[in-house]
Amino acid sequence: MTAHMLQVNFNFSSTRAEYEAFCQSSAASIAGIPNLNWKIWLMNETENEAGGIYCFAKADAAAAFARDLETMLHSTPGLSKLSIKQFGVLEAPTAITRGPVTRTNGAVTFGQMAATAAAAIPSLGPEATRQRMTEQPDTLVIDVRDAADIAETGTVPGAVNLSYGALTYLAESEVPESWRDPRLADRSRPIITTCILGPLGAMGGKLLHDMGFTDVSVLEGGVQAWIDAGLPVVKNGSS
Repeated sequence: MTAHMLQVNFNFSSTRAEYEAFCQSSAASIAGIPNLNWKIWLMNETENEAGGIYCFAKADAAAAFARDLETMLHSTPGLSKLSIKQFGVLEAPTAITRGPVTRTNGAVTFGQMAATAAAAIPSLGPEATRQRMTEQPDTLVIDVRDAADIAETGTVPGAVNLSYGALTYLAESEVPESWRDPRLADRSRPIITTCILGPLGAMGGKLLHDMGFTDVSVLEGGVQAWIDAGLPVVKNGSS
């Protein structure tokens, strides 16, 4: 566990506008707190409850800020029912669910890369993917996993197996022609990327998007969602 969280909640008696003005005026100083990766500001106007989620790079920094924050908020008029709790982060499942957690050394996590990719390109559910393939027969479905993984679980019928790493040169127009995949010559061709659960497929789709492909989508939930929808698979994609 490399990130450390504070969960802060309290009730306020001011108006929402007054509270937002207070938040706006204090945001810059909060941003300058040592070892703070980020803060999300929370508001439940119906219950007059607010607070925040803080992500710190170090446990002792989170604990020190919690002590200072408790002192400050207890002396702030109009606030009540203060709760401050400190948590560690389970990195592996958080990465799968695209949690915005930054590692202590500033490195980007797989989950962050997948979340950025998913936000950059549209997604299609299994049935929408099947319909797109029927209505647009030139749609290229790319499974970006390694061949061994596809052989184990199967993939969408008609999908081609172009691994994520290989896409970096197979889709490039400035490398020697023998390195390229002719199926990727048309950058306007409709493309749907996938993997087993979706994140790597999204990253493959963003890679193509960043390389100039204009009609790229990702199969939401990956091949597993396709299987769960009762659609057939084949044990190896074409290469």
